[in-house]
Amino acid sequence: MRIIEVLPEDNKYIDSIMRNEKEHFQDNGAADLWLIKGFVRYGKLLILINEKDELLSVAQYMQVFGKKEVFLYGFSTVKKFQRQGYGYELLKRSEVFLKGLGIEKIKLTVDPNNIPGINLYKKLNYSIIELQKDEYGKNIDRYLMEKLIKS
Repeated sequence: MRIIEVLPEDNKYIDSIMRNEKEHFQDNGAADLWLIKGFVRYGKLLILINEKDELLSVAQYMQVFGKKEVFLYGFSTVKKFQRQGYGYELLKRSEVFLKGLGIEKIKLTVDPNNIPGINLYKKLNYSIIELQKDEYGKNIDRYLMEKLIKS
C-alpha cells in the first residue's frame, strides 16, 4: 500500500473519494466536488491505496493561516476496509508527509459519541483539548483534539 497526494488531474481518485464521502457522511458534512477540489488545489488531500489501486482511506487537511499547523477537516476509511489498520496507517504516514512541509501541529474535531474514532486518535497520541458545545448546531458537540508532530 502507498500514500498519494491527490492532484487536480487524479479524477479516478476524486471519483472514489466522492463515493466514499456519500457513503460515510451523506448530508452530515460530506465533502462535495467543490470542497474536494479546494483541498486538492489549496490544501492537502492524502489517500492510502492498496496494490490494486483501490482507495482505502482519505485525509483532508487545511492549513491554519500564520501557523505551522493544519486542521484535519475530513478523515474516513472505505467501509469494506475498516478495522484493518488502514486509517491508522494513513494518519501515521500523513504525519511524516506534513512534517516534511514544516508542519508542527495537527488539530481535528470528532463527535464525542464516536468512541472508535476517539480511541484511534488517542492511540496516535492526540489529546482532547476542548469540548466545543453546539459547534455544528444545537446539541451537535465536538471534541477538539491536537497533536504536536515537530521533531
